[in-house]
Amino acid sequence: MEEILLKNCKLILDAMRLRKNQDILIREGTIEEINEGLSTSGISIDCKNLLVIPCFFNGHTHSPMSLLRGIAEDLPLHKWLEEKVWPLEKKLSAEQMYIGAKLSGMEMLKSGFSGCADMYFNMDYVAKAFIELNFRGVLCEGIFDFFDKSETDKKAKIALNMHKRLNSLNSKLIKSSFGPHATYTCSRELLEIIAEYSLEYNSLVQIHVAETIEEQNQCIERYGIREVELLDEVGLCNERCVYAHGNWFNEKEYELMRKRNAAVVQNTISNLKLASGATADLKRLISEGIRCCLGTDGPASNNSLDPFEMMKFSSLLQKHIHKDPSVLSSKDIFRLATYEAYKIFYPELKGGLIEKSYVADLALYDLNEIRMKPLILDDGQHIINHLVYSCSGMKAKYVIVNGEISVFDYKLAKENEDEIIKKFEKAFEDLIINF
Repeated sequence: MEEILLKNCKLILDAMRLRKNQDILIREGTIEEINEGLSTSGISIDCKNLLVIPCFFNGHTHSPMSLLRGIAEDLPLHKWLEEKVWPLEKKLSAEQMYIGAKLSGMEMLKSGFSGCADMYFNMDYVAKAFIELNFRGVLCEGIFDFFDKSETDKKAKIALNMHKRLNSLNSKLIKSSFGPHATYTCSRELLEIIAEYSLEYNSLVQIHVAETIEEQNQCIERYGIREVELLDEVGLCNERCVYAHGNWFNEKEYELMRKRNAAVVQNTISNLKLASGATADLKRLISEGIRCCLGTDGPASNNSLDPFEMMKFSSLLQKHIHKDPSVLSSKDIFRLATYEAYKIFYPELKGGLIEKSYVADLALYDLNEIRMKPLILDDGQHIINHLVYSCSGMKAKYVIVNGEISVFDYKLAKENEDEIIKKFEKAFEDLIINF
């Protein structure tokens, strides 16, 4: 792995502090030193008019669903899933999922994400796409048994086999987890098996929880208790569990999550688009000491994979819900999208800040970008305000993931973008023709 020197960085900013006119030396995947006058025999990038920030991490998505973007719109969640998404997904081949994941990975990388937490199918193909891009993935095979006891053991075996397959890749970019889809698609027995696997392999579990009030009502009707209570009973409310959405919790559920140290990923744009009726209450989660971060959800329900939109919508809806413009600062939101996401998905790494010995996941942006004007160079809060409220659609000039360059001068460094788009368009054409 070649050394990288980010020379003359005009601004270096993370959720903790702002530094100016310093160099960053990257060696063996981590930040070796931050100082003036550094040198290297490796790659040197002149950053005299660039802003360097820690990469964003997308806490929840379904990357192959870029193939379904724009073709199932203006529908409530369960109608969207049952009448549009699931029938189309049955037609998807593993190769199509690979190319869909690759396009999504390209979109996320070029915006400044270093990686994502991803639930879908054929996740070894997704892993292949991400490794080729030099993009991180906390991956889980999405499983359902729809309360069919004849399917429970089969689905559990699929989950375990994929978990082992992903681990066997021995890639620093790929982290395996388990992915029971939701309490309304997975039986109690299947959830219990996944809880056992999570404990045995010390692996994260990603699961959709309390996305709609209907899901809570179904859980109460089926089990007599709410979703987090059920998950607690089956062993899926603990420090290894990450709940996507979390829009409809009651007092007891907040208490359980706090005591058990479960985490929540807010997906505001998807919740608005699918009219879920609420979004995760970040103010409440933070005040309770419940770990939380931000996600885009999939490219068929967002429909973009943009960290700046993700932060802006998250912030604005919190202000609207609480009728208080000061409810969360832009710095709070930026921290959730960077540092807090790394703490949830990579507790074994030091990530999400720009400090010595931290993982070198960095995004660099041109300070001449119109969305960054005007600019008070000595005011980190002012710069973060721009990142959260003004920068939707902004692309990174350089992105470094695990100490290697993934985006160089706005282009993918390791893959041909035109070829990815060509293959994607062919995959989409084949999918629609076959539907």
